[in-house]
Order: sequence, then structure tokens, then C-alpha cells
Amino acid sequence: MRSLNVAAALSCAILLSAIGGTAANAATIDSFTGGWYQSNGTTYGIANNIYVGWNPNTGVAYNNWLAFNLSGVAGQNITGATLTFYGSNGAYGGTDPSETLGLFAYNGSINALASNQNGVGIYNDLGTGASYGQATVSKGPLTQFSITLSAQAIADMMAAANNPTDQRFVIGGTLLTIAPTHDSDNWWTDGALFVNSTRQHAAFLNLETVAAVPEPATWAMMMLGFAGVGYVTYRRRKVAALAA
Repeated sequence: MRSLNVAAALSCAILLSAIGGTAANAATIDSFTGGWYQSNGTTYGIANNIYVGWNPNTGVAYNNWLAFNLSGVAGQNITGATLTFYGSNGAYGGTDPSETLGLFAYNGSINALASNQNGVGIYNDLGTGASYGQATVSKGPLTQFSITLSAQAIADMMAAANNPTDQRFVIGGTLLTIAPTHDSDNWWTDGALFVNSTRQHAAFLNLETVAAVPEPATWAMMMLGFAGVGYVTYRRRKVAALAA
């Protein structure tokens, strides 16, 4: 009877550790670089200034980007994520009462961003991929604000974190509220966020994670435990039958 109880307890412990005994964790990851691209495809190198929007002085629009290293969450399931922009990071450059910042997947080469390659395709990619979320920012000094990231963003982050050769992950950004054309009527009403931002880290990710699904070795241990319970039960019944 004691052997049966020990085997059962062992099996339950293995089962709980495999499917129900894993605690949730949290990870905070700062952006390690970022920058912006103009609508004519040019960029002026890696910059802490993540300018985004319309520049009425130069006559071009800007999309921005942030890069993160997700190697610290490799092998974990990401269950929730927010992107938070640090406060006191630049200025609100428009005259509209608010602007809406949209976040998007970047499908191009991260090395192209990191090496400052020019290209209209890169500018477009930063503002037209799968939606990662959005936030409306009111006019005034830029304070810290967060954006809850979409299920697509979480799936893409998990893919990046578990990439065996490159765990970098990029989020693109664009202002969704700037006018598609610019003339004398709207020239000065469209604006920008993050003008002259200078912080070393422009934003950070807050990730909620849990351990990944048990590997085959764990399931094998669990099955072995249940087999032990079955064997002990069989032996007890056999001994009882012989005694009778």
C-alpha cells in the first residue's frame, strides 16, 4: 500500500510540473536601437530620435522603428505584451489636439535597418505590415504611455525569440492621423511625435511569460510514473488472489 501511495504521489508531482505547476514570469526588455525613415526612402543613420509623422519644414513624412533582443525569453510562451514609451522623450510637434500612433510588423531585413540602407520599400514596410496595436496621444508634453500589443505581435515575438540564429525583433511605427496629401489647408495641422528625442532607450517591452510545453522527456517520465502505479496495483491484486 505504501509503494502504491509513493508511486501515485510521484506521478501526480510529475503531472503538475508538466502541465500545471509552472508559475508566470515577467520580463522587461529595453529597445537597444531604433531610428526613422523618410517617405523618400532616406535615413540618416541609427538615432535615438524615433521621429514619426509629417515634417512641414522638409515636406516629407517619417516612419520609425525600434529593435529589441528577445534571447532572454527563448523557450518560453509569451502570454501578454505591452510596449511602453518613456516619458520626457522629445516633444509633440503638431497642432492637432491628438495624434494616433500605429505599430506594425516589419517584414524586411533587420540588417538593412542596422546598416542604414536607404529605400522607399523600407519606409513603406515600417507602416504597412500586420497591425501590432495603436494609441492616441494628446497634445502637450510627451508623458510615458503604453500600447497593448496584438496576438500577431506576440506570435511574431515568440518566433523571433526561438530563432536559432537571430533573436532580434523590430516594431515599425507610423502616424495614422496624418493626411495622405499635404496642401495649404493642412500643411501646418499635421505634426509629429518624438521630435528631438534623446533618451538612450526610447521604449521598453513588458512581457508576461510561462514555461513552454513540456518536452518529450518530461512526458516520458510522467508515463513511467503512471506505469509504476499500474504495476504496483497489479502486484497487490495478484498477492491478494494468491493469499485467498
